[in-house]
Amino acid sequence: IEGLHRNKHVFVEKPLAMNTEELDLVREAYQHSDAILMVGFNRRFSTLATEIRKEFEGLNEPLVVNIRVNAGFIPKEHWTQIKEVGGGRIIGEMCHFVDLIQFFTNSRPVQVYASSIDTNNAEMQSDDNISVILKYENGSVGNLIYLANGDKSIPKEHIEVYGGGVTAVINDFRSGSLHRNNRKTKLKLSGKGHRQEVAAFLKALETGDVSPIPFESIYDTTLTTFKIQDSLATGLPQRIID
Repeated sequence: IEGLHRNKHVFVEKPLAMNTEELDLVREAYQHSDAILMVGFNRRFSTLATEIRKEFEGLNEPLVVNIRVNAGFIPKEHWTQIKEVGGGRIIGEMCHFVDLIQFFTNSRPVQVYASSIDTNNAEMQSDDNISVILKYENGSVGNLIYLANGDKSIPKEHIEVYGGGVTAVINDFRSGSLHRNNRKTKLKLSGKGHRQEVAAFLKALETGDVSPIPFESIYDTTLTTFKIQDSLATGLPQRIID
């Protein structure tokens, strides 16, 4: 916030904010700044993700995006689990995949419903094992399954995108494929997009271009993570934007 007030370009790792009050302060600072604000949502910058997005852009119909994250167990005392420090896994980690679904659907999220397991295991966070359904302005749906109770032999990130008779698959960002007309095409590999996101940010600084991720998008993603928590607390779907 101080950087934006001083018109300094800002690259901040996720999450952008820990709560709605902080998020509103960031938005106010950004709206009165001439600086670029970038958040480290790297997955959308991977070659696999950008190629898949291009395949679905011309369809003009809603998509279904399924993401399963076999994140693994993290003890409650780990810094990422401390709400005031790491934000917890919903705010601190799931934001990556909320952003990726938004990137694929190319639409703003309007509603979210979330449900987690209820466990008597004192070592396990219930909301580390969660199912999230997201609805988007253009009619698309995103399904996000985030798990801490799975086996490590299963790949961490499995992503599927469906629409217009086409299916795209990413397996842990180590392999990817496009399926059309009963044929499978392998997609190029690139890692998870860390190098590309930094290059895009530096290019924007050099050219005076806009941020590689629109502020509206990073705001919506961050707000969605707060609404996921609200849905868990109330047991009800939550509106994200009107």
